[in-house]
Amino acid sequence: MRRGRVGVGRRGPGLMGTMARTAVVAGTATVAVKATSNMMGGGAKKQAEAEQNQDIAQLQAQQAAQQQAAAQAAAAAPAAAPTGSGLDDQLVQIQKLSVMKDQGVITEEELAAKKAQILGI
Repeated sequence: MRRGRVGVGRRGPGLMGTMARTAVVAGTATVAVKATSNMMGGGAKKQAEAEQNQDIAQLQAQQAAQQQAAAQAAAAAPAAAPTGSGLDDQLVQIQKLSVMKDQGVITEEELAAKKAQILGI
């Protein structure tokens, strides 16, 4: 015959059952939090991308306007005024002529005439 308390026994799922239930609840909560975070964060990402695209479009419009203004200014500028690279080309040509004069290939008068021709004088 058993001695002890009558009617007192083990109740509930026990230690292993409780651990399993806790793991399931925690896993479900984690999935729910991630899904909610992605939904809320996804909207913020889309909004940030839209704002960035607007900024890019504005910058492109500004660049196009600047290029158009520069083209109009270049068209309005006198054609006789050489650009920076044109001056460089002229300088190189004159230096070559000076070397040719020093070597005796051309005379002083030919050098002066060719300089005037290059400079458009």
